[in-house]
Amino acid sequence: WACLALAELARRGLLLPERLPEAVPVVTKAIRYDVRRGSNSVGAHVRDAACYVCWAFARAYSPAVMRPHVDALCEGMLLASLFDREINCRR
Repeated sequence: WACLALAELARRGLLLPERLPEAVPVVTKAIRYDVRRGSNSVGAHVRDAACYVCWAFARAYSPAVMRPHVDALCEGMLLASLFDREINCRR
């Protein structure tokens, strides 16, 4: 729920740029979220929401505002695009 809330706040311009240093670590942690349950894993919905947050951040903030956070977000998105089993949801 937290990632979806962050995404909607950012998309609507309600998340101030001063809050990005607090929000970005939460999003990068959510991009990597994966819990093994037997032979399956749980967490695809969390990773989807985190990718939606990245999209919302890119649409809501200028490149100058996002510049300090791009490396952390790109690393997580790149790892998700390469190694995530549920990649079709995030393309």
